[in-house]
Amino acid sequence: MWVMHVERVEGGYTKPEIIDLGDGSGCLFRLHESDLSKDGVNILADLLTEQAQRWAPRPPSSPPGPVIPVRWERVPNPPDPLAIGVEEDASGITYTVDPDLLSQRAADYLSRLDTERSPYWQRVPKGYHDEGGTEAGE
Repeated sequence: MWVMHVERVEGGYTKPEIIDLGDGSGCLFRLHESDLSKDGVNILADLLTEQAQRWAPRPPSSPPGPVIPVRWERVPNPPDPLAIGVEEDASGITYTVDPDLLSQRAADYLSRLDTERSPYWQRVPKGYHDEGGTEAGE
């Protein structure tokens, strides 16, 4: 299964980063403790993992695809205090999060990082990342 991990980094400030895992099993989102609440770690990892099942890196021999705008929006006073979600359509991908989970600085940075990375990803069919699925190289 394709898994997105989230790490909350302590100490001196470091900018958010997205690291592709060397074993090809997913990505690591690293965010500073001032950008991500403790409650946000697992919530964000679950959302990113669920949404990522529809995406995979393009094969190295494939040309980059189109830029897909990705937005991280902080929505104040959500109905659920730990509300988080994702909407994906032809105009892009929008993550919505409770402002208590993620800072505006991190939301802006992740929006930029995800958009910059988008040409190197492709949409894949349901089950693509399942064990015994149709991942490239299998």
